[in-house]
Amino acid sequence: MAEKVKEKKKHKGLKVLGVIILIIALIVGIGFGVIYYLTKPVDDTSDKAINVGGMLTSQNIDYKEASADGLENDLIVKIMQVSWKFCDKSDKKRMATQTPPENVVKVKDIPYIDDGNPYHKFDVFYPEGKIAKEGLPVIIDIHGGGWMYATKDLNEYYCMELAKKGYCVFSISYRLVPDVTVNEQIKDCTEALAFIRANMKDYPANKKTVMLTGDSAGGQLALYSTILNNNPDAREIFGTVDTKLNIKCLLLTSPVTYAKSGGWFSIYTKKMWGKDYKTKSTYNYMDLNEIMELANDMPPTYFITSSGDTLAHDQTVNAYNYFVEKGYECEIEDFTDLRDGKKLPHVFSVLDPFDEYGQKAIDNALDYYQKSLLK
Repeated sequence: MAEKVKEKKKHKGLKVLGVIILIIALIVGIGFGVIYYLTKPVDDTSDKAINVGGMLTSQNIDYKEASADGLENDLIVKIMQVSWKFCDKSDKKRMATQTPPENVVKVKDIPYIDDGNPYHKFDVFYPEGKIAKEGLPVIIDIHGGGWMYATKDLNEYYCMELAKKGYCVFSISYRLVPDVTVNEQIKDCTEALAFIRANMKDYPANKKTVMLTGDSAGGQLALYSTILNNNPDAREIFGTVDTKLNIKCLLLTSPVTYAKSGGWFSIYTKKMWGKDYKTKSTYNYMDLNEIMELANDMPPTYFITSSGDTLAHDQTVNAYNYFVEKGYECEIEDFTDLRDGKKLPHVFSVLDPFDEYGQKAIDNALDYYQKSLLK
């Protein structure tokens, strides 16, 4: 009798366990279904199209590169696509509350590669009015967005604010992961820089005075582009062109430059280099200390971060300390200010260039740029 009772309890326990497993499987299945539904690509002509990597299709444009094969189905990439989709909504809402500077000329959507790809374009901004014959000092901006999100339009107000202060500002887009990998993005950036350099005469720009800048993932792309600009051997490893730019200054706002050793965030950043990143020629150059081994020289470099930057504060400070250790000319501004009782967030000066903290960060960076031109 006791054996039968024991057997019944065991059978009942197995049934309960089976039900629990089934419920968990259903929840996981529904979760996967929701993620794949939210990340379903749409046609790039649709009013629902957004600039998140892997979420556009086209009748005329091949967005996908073979080097990124498999990334589009990676779970972490899928989850981040959902995250960036919500970021797109919040960024549009934020920009709708901001008033862009007046008296700034805008020249939009100039292709630097004439292949019809909307990510292969750049904008130019400069102040209205009479401009000296030698042209304005140049700033070239590379936007952030975790390598997976946004275009040059995300940084439009930031670039307009820079232009208002007396600069000719170029702002570039590049293709996004998981359609491509970081290496293709670096190629896009260097192609854009080379095209801008070759066509700078068409704008009120002084090609002898160039500052390259980028924020977050764009900071990483700006750093790599600068290093490759000065080293033909490095260009061969990455397969990039010679931009022929004379970069006088580098401005890095909360750059994410440690893909392999960036703590918990590396679970994500390593994948940006491709599913097979370990077998690629770029594997040994995915962290700042590795790529800097290829640096023949570096221009004066200015770092901006903030104590509320939970994403890249430590990486920015580590990058600055590395530059100091290697003897490169550099400065850092690490903001500890509070805005409405809260610490300043990641890339605050780019997202809100108009308030007192954004203005202070921008003005100090431009002062550093001007000083670098005197050397």
